[in-house]
Amino acid sequence: MKTNWLQPERFNRAGIVMCSLAILSCVFTVAAHAQAWKPTRPVAFISPSSPAGSLDLTARSIQKVWDDARTVGVPVVVINKPGAGNGIAWGYMNDRGDGHAISIGNTNLVSNAVTGAHPYTHRDVAPLALLFDDYFVLVVRADSPLKSMADVRDRLRADPGAVAAGFGPGIGSGGHTAAAVAWKAMGADVRKARWVPYKSAGDGVVAMLAGEIEMVSGTAANMPPFLAAGRVRALAVIGPQRLSGALAGVPTMKEQGFDAVFTNWRGVVGAKAMTREQVTFWENALSVVNESGAWKKELERNFWRANFMTGPKLREFLDAEAVRFRALLTELGLNK
Repeated sequence: MKTNWLQPERFNRAGIVMCSLAILSCVFTVAAHAQAWKPTRPVAFISPSSPAGSLDLTARSIQKVWDDARTVGVPVVVINKPGAGNGIAWGYMNDRGDGHAISIGNTNLVSNAVTGAHPYTHRDVAPLALLFDDYFVLVVRADSPLKSMADVRDRLRADPGAVAAGFGPGIGSGGHTAAAVAWKAMGADVRKARWVPYKSAGDGVVAMLAGEIEMVSGTAANMPPFLAAGRVRALAVIGPQRLSGALAGVPTMKEQGFDAVFTNWRGVVGAKAMTREQVTFWENALSVVNESGAWKKELERNFWRANFMTGPKLREFLDAEAVRFRALLTELGLNK
């Protein structure tokens, strides 16, 4: 007996099967297309600070995780482009204009427009992922007469510009803002403070050792080597609690009677012209970093606190931070 595929019952059943297969095929095609892009040539990972800076440390730490896990599939090369509140690095990245250039994103994304350091904001790049928070430490030379933050306060009361403080990578950076928060907590006139920007906190420490400035506001990750060499002394952590390891003995500003806390955050951004497929690739690659055991060791070693975020949640976070930083920097007198 021949099967009549034109019979209504068989046609409906066969039609449903065929339609279902067609829909599934479309779904898999779209999903495959969304994951289709991957780098086809070496990727430039642009560090907005010099090789001695914490932003460079961040880029090279991520690069190492990728290299060890063979995540990206092509070489990832760190290129240093410091200056202009990270604007030089982000401009270079945007000039490349595709998925083969990425950079470190930090609080300058929401502070530059307020301080006038550079017009680039979080809306001029493609946010890929937030990775962690970190905190700043105030250090002086080992032979400095400043032994505590009370000593700094007394000096600033007499003259708000008496203590030259350096930081990197420029005006409006996390190091600058953290120092300003500390100055305000000590009752100093932030507008009359003597701020000296460098391309990185490491450059600032070198300048301090040469006698150009008296204090540096740098990330906790930068300081242990200088402390171990015995050439600098840490006065305070501008954070909610003491840090661990080599910095366990450094008191917070709060412990010394000053209500000063500043949380820095850091992540990775891409060129504004990145396609959705390129963004997806880098989101996935950064998720691999966040979940790796090697990265967790990096977080602990550098006093970083994991705070992973991507997609709409990250964009909402940056919008909220832009509002918060405008209010904070205006209050501190750092707005233009």
